[in-house]
Amino acid sequence: MKTNDNFAQKSPEQELDDFINALNLERQPIESTNEDVAELQSLTRRIKNLRPAVNPREQFTLQLQEKLLRGPKPQKRFLPWSALVASILVIIFLISPWSHSNKDLVLAMEQKVKQLENYHGILEKTSSNAAGETQIIQRIEIWSVGNKYATRSEEGIVTVNNGESRWISQPKSKEITLLPIYLDPHDFDLQEEASRAKQYPHKIVGEETIAGHEATRIEIEPPGGLPYYLWIDTETHLPIQLQTAMQKSLQTTFTFVTLETNTQIPNSTFNYDPPEGYRIIDQNPDKPAVTLAGAITISGLTPLQLSEKPQRMFASSNRIVFDFIDTIVIESKATTPFVLSPLATLGQAEGGPLEILPDSLRWQQNGLEIQVQGQRSEELAKQLTNSIAIPAEGQVLPNQSKVKVEIDMEIVKNNQQQVDAGSSPWQLDPAQVAFTFAVLKISPEGIQGEPPFDYNSLKVTSNTGTDATIQILEGPVKVVYLKRLIRQDQSGIWTVVGYDPR
Repeated sequence: MKTNDNFAQKSPEQELDDFINALNLERQPIESTNEDVAELQSLTRRIKNLRPAVNPREQFTLQLQEKLLRGPKPQKRFLPWSALVASILVIIFLISPWSHSNKDLVLAMEQKVKQLENYHGILEKTSSNAAGETQIIQRIEIWSVGNKYATRSEEGIVTVNNGESRWISQPKSKEITLLPIYLDPHDFDLQEEASRAKQYPHKIVGEETIAGHEATRIEIEPPGGLPYYLWIDTETHLPIQLQTAMQKSLQTTFTFVTLETNTQIPNSTFNYDPPEGYRIIDQNPDKPAVTLAGAITISGLTPLQLSEKPQRMFASSNRIVFDFIDTIVIESKATTPFVLSPLATLGQAEGGPLEILPDSLRWQQNGLEIQVQGQRSEELAKQLTNSIAIPAEGQVLPNQSKVKVEIDMEIVKNNQQQVDAGSSPWQLDPAQVAFTFAVLKISPEGIQGEPPFDYNSLKVTSNTGTDATIQILEGPVKVVYLKRLIRQDQSGIWTVVGYDPR
């Protein structure tokens, strides 16, 4: 007799496998009607939740022992119990808390964040001073689904980015402000914090209860900076609290007082539906363009062509944006001389300077200024130009200076911490550091009035992100050599390690 697939009974191993998959995806699993499989499911759930496991019932234990010794009855279409028990032992090893090292905790968090389909929660921001006094600064409700993100403050201010439009709705003034959908940072972004925790040295420092949840507190130490703390929910492995370092006697803490994951979020949460009587303030110059010809008509540009078709296009006067979801390419009319960001590494493109920032490349070509931002920035940039040179990450240049500068590392560490606290941000700019060094060579007691030479006489001749050389066209110093000695990323300060006199 042919069996109807709709009524085909799953094997115990398939039931258990489906149960585990549902748990891993944070979905409601289907409980088995088979008493023995249900017992294994119950044990698996307890281990998964990192809760104290309840001993299986005595009858189940005896039955399990008997089946291990005798094997299953021939007429039953079940997985051999020895294999089933071996499977559950593997499960216990993989998901039990004692199977992970400190490093694995952060890796587990990263994987859990990647599995998020959506989340909804309330994020509380508090501030504490050196005396231990704490006050709530802000509490916002957050909805996130894929690339859609919405927040609502206690004052009713709503901010939404639905992947196509981004706006802020302010009921008090009855205004809606339209913004570009790009470059939309969030406080306590789960993906970003998981990435940082993996990138920087970290260690487990304790277990605490946060918003009613048991959590593991880890200390994260950015090189040369003050440590800060992240709390990871021991049940969900998701970050639920972030605390910054104490800076200028103030410390900020972000806490998800509630957090639901992979839940039901209405699509209407992200719909753009301005209430009647609201004033619309449009600060988003880029409008959707259905075709490339339409984008050219709107912008008045003849853009460089990419070999790959973008998902979406936007355009405004003298500007076209090609959107590849994870990366955008902006082509605009070059109306001003190219100025390198002080935080950028220096490369070469089309015979000119190439600005290199994390997931961002910018250069000028054929009368256009081109900026590529996102995960595939280098890949897409190479579709626009064959003449591109990017220095190797962390490439160290030899210190060929004629005069070496003696370094006091304690002073450098103190300077780094001052910049982390918001003071002297000019030390993040190698040109500013070189300029200050050269000026003090002329005026050791400090600058009185106008500087002795023009800042525009400086030229960045190399910058690998860790090493830089600055050429000065006038004054007693010809070339300044600098390094990031404490932290080799955008937050690291520059220090002069040598120079060439004129």
